[in-house]
Amino acid sequence: MIDKIVKLANKVKYVLLDETELGGTKYYLGLQLNDIDEPTNKYLYFEEKKEHNNVFLKPICDDKMKDLLLTSFTVNYLDKVYDGV
Repeated sequence: MIDKIVKLANKVKYVLLDETELGGTKYYLGLQLNDIDEPTNKYLYFEEKKEHNNVFLKPICDDKMKDLLLTSFTVNYLDKVYDGV
């Protein structure tokens, strides 16, 4: 789902920049887009939920989980940077 644009119930759009898996659950890093689909400086973490063959993204509110995801996405980023060196 990387590079996919998702729209939340409140009509705010995010482009999914990265994904990681922790404990068998997928998580995504989203960058908020403005009204004309340009990037902002606001980010949000999402947890993937599956119900009856449908996939939903639930925003992460727990600060400890946000810290864990920040670490995981930072490692992903550094791996991509150093793979290109």
